[in-house]
Amino acid sequence: MKIGIIGLPQTGKTTLFAALSHGTVQVAQAKTNLASVPIQDEDLAFLAGVFHPKKTTPAAAEFVDVPGMPAGQEHASRRNELLKDIKVVDALVEVFDGFNQPPDPVLLREQIASFDLDLALVDLDVIERRLERMKKEKMTPQLELERDLLVRSQNCLSGGLALRGLGFSADERRALSSYSFISIKPVMRVVNVTMIEESAARTLESAVQAMTSQQDASVMVLDAKLEHEIAELPADEQASFLSEFGLSGSALDTFVTRAYQLLGLETFYTAGEDECKAWVIAAGTNARDAAGKIHSDIARGFIAAEVTSIDDFKKCGNSFKGAKEKGLLRIEGEHYIIKNKEIAHFRFNV
Repeated sequence: MKIGIIGLPQTGKTTLFAALSHGTVQVAQAKTNLASVPIQDEDLAFLAGVFHPKKTTPAAAEFVDVPGMPAGQEHASRRNELLKDIKVVDALVEVFDGFNQPPDPVLLREQIASFDLDLALVDLDVIERRLERMKKEKMTPQLELERDLLVRSQNCLSGGLALRGLGFSADERRALSSYSFISIKPVMRVVNVTMIEESAARTLESAVQAMTSQQDASVMVLDAKLEHEIAELPADEQASFLSEFGLSGSALDTFVTRAYQLLGLETFYTAGEDECKAWVIAAGTNARDAAGKIHSDIARGFIAAEVTSIDDFKKCGNSFKGAKEKGLLRIEGEHYIIKNKEIAHFRFNV
C-alpha cells in the first residue's frame, strides 16, 4: 500500500507525515519525504504471543509526502514537477486547512474544489498532448480504444471532474495505466484542525462528505499536530495522554483502517514458530493468488489452502488441532476467496 500525501502549502501535510512515520524519518519541508511504516496489528501481536516465533513481520504502508503545491494556472509547471513523485502511488491523501474556529464546511468545499480542479488540469494536459500526437499515427483497433477512452476522459476533466468518478472497468483502467493519471486515484481528504472534540470532528466529516464527490473518496478530520505529539510518546504514556485530552484513541489507527477500506484491501496471516506474518491482498483474492503473495512457486505448485479465522482459532484454545477437530480448520481449493483476518497455510508441490 503506497499513499501520496499532497496539499497546498501550510496545511500540515508534513506534520501528518511525521506522525504517520512515528518520527523515524528526518523530514524536510522543501523536498519529498519517504517512509515505510509497519502497520500496528493487534491480531498479529496476538498470534506472536501464541507462537513466540523467531520473527514477526507486520504489513507496511509506504507514505510519500511532497512539498506544498501552489495553486493557480500560473504555477502549473511547478505542480507537474512535484506530482512526478506520486505518479505510482495507489491512493492520495489530500490535506486541507481546517484551522478556522469553528471550521467552515463551505470554505472547505471551496478549497477541495479548487485543489481538485488543479489536479484535473494536470491530467487534461497529458490527454490533450497525447490526442494531438495520435492524429499523426495510423489507427489500429487498440489505438482506437485508447483514443475513445482518452476522449471520454477529456470530456470529464474539461468539466472539472476527477477521472475516478467515471467508473472505468478493470480492462479500461489497464488500458490507461501507463498514463498514471492523478485524478483517477482513490482519495482520502484529511481536514487538519486544531483541538476539536471527537463528536464535532465526526459531524464535520459528515458535512464535508455530503458537500463533495463521494466516488472513491472519503473525509477524515484530525489534528495532525496533536497526533504527531502522541506518536512521539513512549507507548506506555500514550494512553494517559489520550485520556487527558478526552480522546478514545489515536486517529492514526482509524486513518490506516480507512485507507484499507478506500483501496479495498484485506489482511491474512501465516503463523508458526518460525514466523508470524501479515499479508495484504485485494478483497476478493483467491487462494492461489494469495499464495503467490508469499512466493510464486507456492502459487505455481498450489494444492490446497488450510484456513481458519482468527476468531475460530481463539475459540479452539489457540490450536490448529482443536480447530480441525471442530471442523473450523477447512481445506479449500484454489478458487476459494481468502477472507479478511483469516490464517492460511498453503500446501504445494513444485
